[in-house]
Formats: sequence, C-alpha cells, structure tokens
Amino acid sequence: MSVITKQQKAAIKSYATFQIEWKSVLKQQKKLEQALRAYKSALDALAAQTAKAELLLDSEIKEADDGQEQLLNATRQMQETQMSFNLQYLQLQSRMQSENRSYTAVSNIMKTKHDTVKNSIANIR
Repeated sequence: MSVITKQQKAAIKSYATFQIEWKSVLKQQKKLEQALRAYKSALDALAAQTAKAELLLDSEIKEADDGQEQLLNATRQMQETQMSFNLQYLQLQSRMQSENRSYTAVSNIMKTKHDTVKNSIANIR
C-alpha cells in the first residue's frame, strides 16, 4: 500500500492545473487560426473587388471621352478600398501580436509549472 504525501498531492494538483491551462491555450490557438482564416477570406474578397475596380477603370478609360471624372472616381474608390485593406491588416496584425504575447506568456508559465512538478515528483522518488 502506498501513501501519497502532501508534496505528491500538491504535485498532482499542479499537474492537473497545468493540463487545464494547456487546453485553454490550445483553444486560444484554434480561435486565432479561425481569425486568420476569416482574414484570408476577407483578403480574397478584397482582391476580387480590387480586380473588378481595375477592370472598371480600364473599361472606363477606353470608353469615355469625358473619362477624367470617372477615372478620378475609380481612383478614389480604389484608394478607399486600399485604405480599408490596410486598416484591416493592421488590426489583424495587432490582434495576432497580442495573442502571440499572451500565448508566449502562458506557455512560459506552464513550462515552469511543469518543470517544477516534474522535479518535485523526481525528488519524491
């Protein structure tokens, strides 16, 4: 019959906490991957819109005698689309940096806890 010491109980509890926190980190990683897929989808849609705007711009240049005003409008539209894309990109980049910092912090804490629990168990043996 083996008796579990207080130190062993604490190590087991710490390891269980580590497992829970690790699952939380994996969930955060999945959320970040979903956000990245959504960003890629939005980026593809934006690329399609840009291609349409470029085609519109090309056709308007060819067709219109008074194309200066239409060209100006198409250029404005393309600039607004580009500004929107840049803003979305910067926001995603900021969110990804924030997620990366929190992921790294949690990962480092969990590694330290794991090493402590592992050393505690090794010292008991």
